[in-house]
Amino acid sequence: MTDTTPAPATEAPERKPRNRAARTMQIVIASLGVGALLMTAAAGVVLWPRTPEAGPTADVPVAWAPWADNDLATPTSATFAEMNAAMRDKDRERFLAHATGDAATQLALWWDNSTKIGWDVAAIAPSDFDVDETGTIEVILGAQYAFAAKPQRGDGDRDAGLDLIQGFAYTVTFEPGTVPSRSFDRYEETEPPEPATITSIVPAREPNPWDEGEIHVVKRDHVVLFGMSDEAELVDQNADAAERSAVIALDTIRALGGEPTQDGFVSAITDDDERFQRWQYGKGTPWDMDVAGYARPTLRPQIAQRFLDPVIATGSDTSGTLIVMGPGSATGREQVFVHEFAHGLHYTAAPGSFIAPPVAVHEGFARFVEWKSGLADPGYLRPEVKAAIAAQGMGAFTDEALRSKDANLAYDAAGSFYAYADAYDGSAWTMAVDSVLGGGFFVDSTDFTEADWQAWVASQ
Repeated sequence: MTDTTPAPATEAPERKPRNRAARTMQIVIASLGVGALLMTAAAGVVLWPRTPEAGPTADVPVAWAPWADNDLATPTSATFAEMNAAMRDKDRERFLAHATGDAATQLALWWDNSTKIGWDVAAIAPSDFDVDETGTIEVILGAQYAFAAKPQRGDGDRDAGLDLIQGFAYTVTFEPGTVPSRSFDRYEETEPPEPATITSIVPAREPNPWDEGEIHVVKRDHVVLFGMSDEAELVDQNADAAERSAVIALDTIRALGGEPTQDGFVSAITDDDERFQRWQYGKGTPWDMDVAGYARPTLRPQIAQRFLDPVIATGSDTSGTLIVMGPGSATGREQVFVHEFAHGLHYTAAPGSFIAPPVAVHEGFARFVEWKSGLADPGYLRPEVKAAIAAQGMGAFTDEALRSKDANLAYDAAGSFYAYADAYDGSAWTMAVDSVLGGGFFVDSTDFTEADWQAWVASQ
């Protein structure tokens, strides 16, 4: 999911508030399903023969559970092992030695651009168990870029003390003849297989700026801002605005009672609308709304594997945020920056994975932060927004309405829900986090009703 800042807004069909008991039952059922999968995986750990580990593996955090030893003795697993070792050693030539042609060029571009942004830890890992019959496999490639969230060990966070890779999905193709099947006699093998050669690596979904050419980077205390080299002047001109906005966003979250686990942001910027839409939608269909900027949650390696450093967090949770500013943000740059930075802080406080909440959970909070920061007047004071809330309740900010041509009305309606929580008992930040973890509004931390909120908006 990509969270955005719009420029326009529409009404949508009425939707009743969520049934708390039904939501609880959904979560229980989902948890039972996940539990069954984990028990199956755990059985595999016990039954699958493994060579005792020595050295750094003895220091593996408790959360690390290599239930999928995906790096069995195959040419492709040898490639991933070599590339990860090269990234640990910051050895560019060794990293590129396992690719040829366009793939080598593309990986060199990723390495050089990522180095400009700045990283200490990076990884590449397959999202699947084997390459398919055409020699392709999807991988997560990324680095722990500047200002990555890193909760401290002992604070109760499941990622505490681990490195968070801000990764993206790529499709990798190996040279013809690479055997996709794995060997089950690896313990009897005396020589490891020769690594396979990568002939192609392309974004599996939307391209990112670093995939398309050389980037220009400017760094401040709380932000790394970058763009394509042909828009270097744009980056330079907006770095200070990005820095001011980062400080405002961080201070606003703290004023709401939040404790950010990151102290800055990584953001791209462009004034080229075609470029911006390509980065946001790829080959997909654009939304009806005009988008000024977006915040995209990043990925981590999905499965713990022997060739990954055990202090790298794995799993299906999101793992940080890439923020991108488009030409539509030109007339309100700081306001849009703050909106998107609010998304980034929301993502790291409540990583999304199993249950995706309604779009309003994220968009309403970011719009509320705009108001709370003082950069914008509360939109729910507009007569048309008040009328939509009175008539439709939570139906005023359905997912469809938040992506429509008149999305601003729905954004303001969703933001008013957080404004009411803030006025009622100061629980806006708690509600923002709990509504992601609980899959929607009206979670246990909320003791007011839809009617209460409607009445409050009407009285403003």
